[in-house]
Amino acid sequence: MKYNCCEFLLHQIAFYNDKVRPCCSFSIEKNNLFSDIYEGDLGGIEKYLLIRKKYIEMFKNGEKPPCYNGCTLYSNITSDNDSFKLNNLIISHRTYCSFSCIYCEPSTGDDKKRKEIINAKKIYDIKPILLELRNCNLIEKGCRFLICGGECSEYPKIELAWLLYYSISNDCSLLLLSSGVNYSNEIASILKINNSVLKISVDAGTKDVFYKIKRVDAYDKVWRNIERYISVTQKYKGTNSRVELKYIIIPGINDTITEVDAFIKKCKQAECKYVRIDVEHAWIAQNKYKKDTQESVSKIINYFFDKLYNDNEIKIDFEGVEKDWLWDFVKNKYQIGQIGD
Repeated sequence: MKYNCCEFLLHQIAFYNDKVRPCCSFSIEKNNLFSDIYEGDLGGIEKYLLIRKKYIEMFKNGEKPPCYNGCTLYSNITSDNDSFKLNNLIISHRTYCSFSCIYCEPSTGDDKKRKEIINAKKIYDIKPILLELRNCNLIEKGCRFLICGGECSEYPKIELAWLLYYSISNDCSLLLLSSGVNYSNEIASILKINNSVLKISVDAGTKDVFYKIKRVDAYDKVWRNIERYISVTQKYKGTNSRVELKYIIIPGINDTITEVDAFIKKCKQAECKYVRIDVEHAWIAQNKYKKDTQESVSKIINYFFDKLYNDNEIKIDFEGVEKDWLWDFVKNKYQIGQIGD
């Protein structure tokens, strides 16, 4: 039976410090989808799977489940497979981070207040949950295993090592999101093998702008760590293993040609081969449909692509779920898929 459904509902689970959800869309909270407080119990997973099954049945019957209304990520796909296999597994149960990026929630309040809120949040043991998913044969070969939430290099070393081993032993494709604030031997070791990607959000090319965004004086330290990680990938040359540097465009802060040029220069000095760009999601939510306010963002996106698309040293791509919207600014000049090719 073929039916229209949401790809996230079919093939993904995301574990947050107090939620288990199919994706990272915060709009689902408005529709009370999986919004009960989750503290890591296996019973919560069973409940999630039951709700998921109910919602898929609604799609099959031509109905729209509550999560459909107002969803920022929803994409309509046709499915003829009722089996639930994960091709994306998001681990974000920890929130601790020594950085205080202005685009990270909660973004209001001063730096100290934000850290007090984020770094005091409860966490749970993710290991029994992941073992249960594996024992139930729910992990698809090649599943993207994403470790994020807070700062992955500040996970307890034993837990991080366990998660990395889990990824390898289940034939997953590993993606780690980091600020680069710490150099982790565990992360460096995983970059030696195949299908391991470390994505570091730098978001700036100069110290002053870096500090405005991160609110921590660690610009030089981050770039030293980037160079160390890249040197590992250069030495061991694992297939599909790499370090990607991310630049989140924040209108009014880092959306200048001067800053982008400084960032690209630092990337080349570090011998980075991969860059991804994004736009601050809060800004997107407010301005996605306001053409008259998008000029500065459009200008910087085009400048990035003009500088790097045909560059022999660096490949460029868009980040994540907003790719289609970002692509509107440059689709008449370029073809998508630089990093993925």
